[in-house]
Amino acid sequence: MDAPEQHLLGELSCDEIVRGQLRLWQPKVGYRFSIDPLLLADFAAQAPCQRMVDIGAGSGIVGLLLAKKRVSAAVSLVELQPRLAAICRKNIVENGLAERCRVVEGDVLGGAVKAALPGAGFDLVVSCPPYYRLGQGGVNPDGEAAIARHELHLPLPDLIAASRRLVMFRGRVCVVYPTPRLPELLAALVAEGLTPTRLRVVFAHHDDEGQRVLVEGKKGAKSTLRIEPPLVLRHRAGEYTDEAKRILGDKS
Repeated sequence: MDAPEQHLLGELSCDEIVRGQLRLWQPKVGYRFSIDPLLLADFAAQAPCQRMVDIGAGSGIVGLLLAKKRVSAAVSLVELQPRLAAICRKNIVENGLAERCRVVEGDVLGGAVKAALPGAGFDLVVSCPPYYRLGQGGVNPDGEAAIARHELHLPLPDLIAASRRLVMFRGRVCVVYPTPRLPELLAALVAEGLTPTRLRVVFAHHDDEGQRVLVEGKKGAKSTLRIEPPLVLRHRAGEYTDEAKRILGDKS
């Protein structure tokens, strides 16, 4: 990494992810990942994939976890924000994934990214996209986090349209999203010819309302939607459930 890019990074922390499967550098101040990308990587990895693209990669956690899970797969990580793209490049190198992973810096809707990423060139597209419309959820004062969490640059219909362009016939698009916006997500997938094929609701506790939803859509699929068993993260006493422990790397 050259000196100008090193200067761009700012103060970082290095965290062991999934009990050491991945060492992830991320900003001390700014956009830091939650458990949602871990859930998405686990959900998306449940079918074979060889050519993957992660839209809005941030520090690279979803794409790099998938590269670790699928040891022959090639992964392209698309990130708009220069600092996060630089951190993503650092994480690729430090996890020994430079031969199979690359960062494509820029707007996924822009000409440069479209030129770098061929249409219908991937069998899996993943995204942990901005969750909130403008005017909802309170805009984080940190510009980096605001772009990651609010639809400042990538509204949902544009994300799904970009995913449809990238994914090959019978390929998959996997997204984690807030449950209140599930109708919008399903409608956007159908509008772009991506048939919803799997859906799983995530609950903090078994008697809470669902907070997140994991959704898979396929291009050209004729299969029907499968509603998977709920994913409950914690027992009421606070301990992670067995499945959450597996996703976090505590159980095989």
